[in-house]
Amino acid sequence: MNHGLPLLLLVDVPQRTVNAITAELAATTEIIQTTAEDVLAYTGGTPGRRRPTVVVVGETVTAPVGVVHSLRPHPADLAVAVTAVPATQDKLAVLPLLFSDDVVRRVRGGETALRMPRVVSELLQQLTRRRAHAAVQAVAQQRLSSGASIDRQLGERLLGRFLTQAPIGVLMLDGDAVIAWNRRAADVLELTEREALHRPVSALFPEDQRTALHHHLAAPGQHRAAEPDAVFERVRGDGTSQALRMAVQQVLDAEGRSRTLILTEDVTDRLHAQRKLAERTVHALLTAEVAAAMTAPGPLNERLHRCVRAATDRLGADRVCIWSLNTRGELAHANCAADDAESPDTSSCHTTQRALAEQVVTSCRPHLTDIPPRTDPGGQAPHPSQPSGSGSSFAGFPLVSGGELLGVLSMTTRLALPGSVLATLENIADQIAVGTQQDRLLNRLREATRALERPLLPPRLPDLPGFDLAARYTPFSHGLHIGGDFYDAFTAADGRHVLVLGDVCGKGPDAAAITGLVRHTLWTAAQHTSDPAHVLNLVNNALRRQNTPFCTLIYVVIDTAHTPARLRIASAGHPSPLLRRADGDTAPLETRGTLLGVLDTPHLPVTEVELRDGDTLVLYTDGFTEGAGAADQRTPEDLAAIVTSLPPGDASHPARDMATALMDDAHRWWGGRLRDDLAVLTLTAVPAATAPHGRSEEGADTSID
Repeated sequence: MNHGLPLLLLVDVPQRTVNAITAELAATTEIIQTTAEDVLAYTGGTPGRRRPTVVVVGETVTAPVGVVHSLRPHPADLAVAVTAVPATQDKLAVLPLLFSDDVVRRVRGGETALRMPRVVSELLQQLTRRRAHAAVQAVAQQRLSSGASIDRQLGERLLGRFLTQAPIGVLMLDGDAVIAWNRRAADVLELTEREALHRPVSALFPEDQRTALHHHLAAPGQHRAAEPDAVFERVRGDGTSQALRMAVQQVLDAEGRSRTLILTEDVTDRLHAQRKLAERTVHALLTAEVAAAMTAPGPLNERLHRCVRAATDRLGADRVCIWSLNTRGELAHANCAADDAESPDTSSCHTTQRALAEQVVTSCRPHLTDIPPRTDPGGQAPHPSQPSGSGSSFAGFPLVSGGELLGVLSMTTRLALPGSVLATLENIADQIAVGTQQDRLLNRLREATRALERPLLPPRLPDLPGFDLAARYTPFSHGLHIGGDFYDAFTAADGRHVLVLGDVCGKGPDAAAITGLVRHTLWTAAQHTSDPAHVLNLVNNALRRQNTPFCTLIYVVIDTAHTPARLRIASAGHPSPLLRRADGDTAPLETRGTLLGVLDTPHLPVTEVELRDGDTLVLYTDGFTEGAGAADQRTPEDLAAIVTSLPPGDASHPARDMATALMDDAHRWWGGRLRDDLAVLTLTAVPAATAPHGRSEEGADTSID
């Protein structure tokens, strides 16, 4: 053998295709012809560090998916080309769900002699490029990490000459008195010579603007250089409002006397547009805050509080409340926020808003009304929440989603309620209703999921004398989907104890049905004999008969008739179990078998080991090694190193501590990248003096996270 060349394995490939591949690739590749039964002998080693290898699966292989899965293609060192013929087309449809196209490629059976050499060549080139790219990327990343950052400098601000290009009103003041103006100023300020000459300029503005105007005119020159103009509002002769931008400058007239020059511009339309834009921005921000709150994780009550707090702050409301309807259709106060308190007194809500909110419930339509000023019981003084002589406006909107009335959003305010505010309130009411309805549906889904999952896992693990047994299980998607991982432990009719941990293909109700079939068949078959060959072949036949997707599992028989206990372990395409000895040394067990539900006669070798006092057997699902997908993997050797580093733990519950530590490590490692279920089953042989006692009611330790 030439180990310097990439390896090409031809598995039951027709001679015509062999000749075509050999003619093109013999000079650059070591080519070996083999069978589906013997191919595993050529693909050993640690994934990611093996010799670059391409496996070609011929059209006569009856279970190509099982062969590919047993090979465990790795993007860095092993790829597979599968011949697709009508007899295997349906079986091969599952491959894109398990492997990416650059790792497993399908080639039509009628085109193998023509296309297969090119496909194999492409796969070999990809393996070579990946290795070279990984090396170059490591060097480039090191250089990038040590490189200096590039600073960005801002340019100088450019100033325009707007005042010289626009028609501007001009006023000349002697002190505070108007002594001259141009035509544009006369039009803007409605000035006539008889009325305006020598009149104080402040008289042109309402009283609430005069103090600010005096301050602006009297400001020092350096202050005006930083803020040369300001906007003041007045009322025109026709009663409409007007906004004027006024810039002030001290000048000398022709005789050398100091005068004040005012450049004035009518910016009414611009100010209204700015205010409209600001209002729309506030409403958009409120809508975004409500959407973020209602789609965020966490308890519904906390998210509703964020909504009412945002509405109160953004709209300047006195109080915003959310009322919910219980199962009897009764209105209940759910959440509120007030402008003057972080934790408002809810009695005010019931006093001022409840009756009005009930009107919204009755009509199922928005309700707007005015609330007169509130007084104390003696009828003399206004309520502390309102200034003297003031009233409030009430706006209530039904919370409706999917045709179902869920509650009411209500607001009281002393400010005006223009149509834009009402439209925004109606919009956020819809968002709150949809979010509330979604929360209810998710709760129902979680309850249904838990109800379906409950029969798929043992309610408690059996108490095995001389052993500590523990399990941990975390389904993916926070309990919203039924996972494909399962485990079980029971005592067979022949007195031997059985441990099972597995993973069915898929998730949801279909996976639950397969899990139920597998667990029931395992238990039933073991009532005759616990022998792995007998039990697992019956499970394989049951899956083949139902034409279900495949299943991987690890099956352990504990024979306590021997001292120390003897374990018989069979793996059906499942990750290698770990055996930790009492001194802490840990290694994966060599257990390689084919998937269940794929081959008519699966290959299921049995490994026998002794479990001495202090030894621990660890069974786990592929979420621990492939929790973030095929591109980011851990190996059984990685897990073995973690188990080796763990401290002995509690002498009375070593299996529980081991299972908990492994689950915690998996969550730390994968973090937010986790995309699979996690299940681990641990068994520790304990001396009689330290064996757990008093657990007859609870059984061995088990938990669902």
